[in-house]
Amino acid sequence: MASATAPPATPPVVTAARFRVTANAMFRINAYFTDLGGIQSEIEPATYVMSNARQGGSTLITKQFGQAKPPVITLRRGVDGSGEMWIWHRLARMGFDFAKVNAALTLIDASGTERGTYDLEAAWPVKVEVSGVKAGAGEVVYESVTLVCDEITFFPSELLPDLPTVPM
Repeated sequence: MASATAPPATPPVVTAARFRVTANAMFRINAYFTDLGGIQSEIEPATYVMSNARQGGSTLITKQFGQAKPPVITLRRGVDGSGEMWIWHRLARMGFDFAKVNAALTLIDASGTERGTYDLEAAWPVKVEVSGVKAGAGEVVYESVTLVCDEITFFPSELLPDLPTVPM
């Protein structure tokens, strides 16, 4: 009689309560964010048209790898007064090559456990924006940061070395 095998376990869904960006751009960046607006990595497909005269003039149309766009990461948080993202952005605006640094975007769950990390190669902030609010409204002022990088790689927490959890 054939033994019954259990179906493969479904991997758990990664949840994140906050996101941490770490880097060294002439100073240590250790910025926490509450919202991840998204991560985009895209390759534009290129249309390749080939005419085959030997086979009755048939035309073959295929899609091939085209121009790769740089990965883009959008984050948001309440303004904390640290200014570290503004300083990093200022270094990039001034055209300093050292503003492009290797950085890490870590997903942290509600218990403080790191669930995975995106390694960002040659990252820099292309845009820093502060939300508009009315004086006296008592609303949170939000800062949005858009990062670009040359390459992005995700490492699930199982592949990362054991690190202490981040206190909440």
